[in-house]
Amino acid sequence: MLGESLSEGWMTLVFKPIHVEQDFAQCVAFRRDAYVCSFQSLTGFEHFLSGYRERIVARINHPCWFYRHIWLEGEIIGQLEFRTYCEIDDVDEHTGYVNLIYLKAEYRGQGLAGKLQDYIANELIAAGCQRCLLSVSRTNQRALRHYQRFGWHYLKPNPKHAMTDFYQRVLS
Repeated sequence: MLGESLSEGWMTLVFKPIHVEQDFAQCVAFRRDAYVCSFQSLTGFEHFLSGYRERIVARINHPCWFYRHIWLEGEIIGQLEFRTYCEIDDVDEHTGYVNLIYLKAEYRGQGLAGKLQDYIANELIAAGCQRCLLSVSRTNQRALRHYQRFGWHYLKPNPKHAMTDFYQRVLS
């Protein structure tokens, strides 16, 4: 699959399905950095990573799951993981869930965030979602500011992880 493109000024981002056999090490590196950004530590990361490759392989061709690498000028600069449903109590059935929004550090703060949010929203809306949820660490101030800037609102604490809260965004 060639992927889908979104242009931001002079930059054209391309969203391609992750090629697990070729780029799994990159997925792990991105997940590791995202984990440290969220929790300021790698404590618990190995447990979190257990079965990660198998989960991607099992889900990558499922129409409800999106595992995408973000490409810019022939380089993978980020990763998105999201799905068209949510398995959280008291959440409407037309709700998607975002597992990961990640950009390499050198690409953060360059105005690409809106394109990532647009891509996720467009895919979820096309799948019939009216809103989406994600879980974010209370200590990840940069992510919290990002999500609030793009219309995410606090929903409730995440009972599975004491340091995180659920945020919700209505899709338009």
